[in-house]
Amino acid sequence: MKTEWKTFLIDHGAEFSGDSLVSFGNPERERRIPPQGAILCDLSHFGLISVSGEDATTFLQGQLTNDIKQVTDTQSQLSAYCTPKGRALATFFITKRQGVYYLSVSRDLLEPILKRLRMYVMRSKVALEDASTSLVHFGFAAPDGDIRLQEILGKAPANAYDTLQINGLTIMCQPAPIPRFKILGELDDAKKLWERLNVNAACVGRSSWEYFNVMSGVPMVTQASSEAWVPQMLNMHLINGVSFTKGCFPGQEIVARLKYLGKSKRQMYRIGIPHCVNTPEIGKNFASNTDPEAGTILNATLNPDGYVEALAVMKIAEAHKPLHLGEYAIQMLELPYALETE
Repeated sequence: MKTEWKTFLIDHGAEFSGDSLVSFGNPERERRIPPQGAILCDLSHFGLISVSGEDATTFLQGQLTNDIKQVTDTQSQLSAYCTPKGRALATFFITKRQGVYYLSVSRDLLEPILKRLRMYVMRSKVALEDASTSLVHFGFAAPDGDIRLQEILGKAPANAYDTLQINGLTIMCQPAPIPRFKILGELDDAKKLWERLNVNAACVGRSSWEYFNVMSGVPMVTQASSEAWVPQMLNMHLINGVSFTKGCFPGQEIVARLKYLGKSKRQMYRIGIPHCVNTPEIGKNFASNTDPEAGTILNATLNPDGYVEALAVMKIAEAHKPLHLGEYAIQMLELPYALETE
């Protein structure tokens, strides 16, 4: 995080623990705002990896699960990076800006992923850098968010992953039940946009942003879940995070074999845990009435009502049985896309 950006956020009421933004003073109130209200959220809990050079496209095409050639100044992408055994090391939002690719990844994975990618550069003309402090990174979501951006900027990206380059800013529309945008930009331009949006929006901590990811069924792999699941178990093939026609990438044979010659026994579901107000750890198992390890927590946060919602990787055969996490019954919640059946 840029020091100047941190100071700017503190001036707007942000409370930090080290470099981690905790809240803007009232986490309970902040949690209740989405999706009916407008929010602004610092996204420094994501790290940024920049990939540049004349071989950048070719290099990333051989490393990631999606077709990097589809990423342009006007189109971003969701992708993953796998081990040779097909296990997802990380998931990324990928955006192109001024000829450079930016990979947005869980901050606790930035260093190991950057180190691993650099191992495969070989003689390629490509540079990989930690860009987390080079650009400001924040989010905006509101029921009329597209209208607000149009009023301020003259236009706004309309559909998920549509991307806009304007005034030193790169703005990507993200999946959500309301208009939601991830913004990368130079410090001064980012501060100006934040100030204008702040007239009608509340500043919030990261949990509100994570709530939208849970609602949208977008998996965020962190250090605690790295190498745990193949992309299909994270529904990446259902949300355009995997290309089966782009060619080779690490783990591609296993990922393709699961698609063409087999069927995954697990997939990702959205669940609610009423009355549970303590967010379960990533990797926590929960049970059905017949299986003590029916599912595993992938991402979890508190919803506006104050109880846990989560994305969980579950055995498909257990998904329609009574489920519980300790003393708490689990509800199955809808996702905005169709799941596979057993």
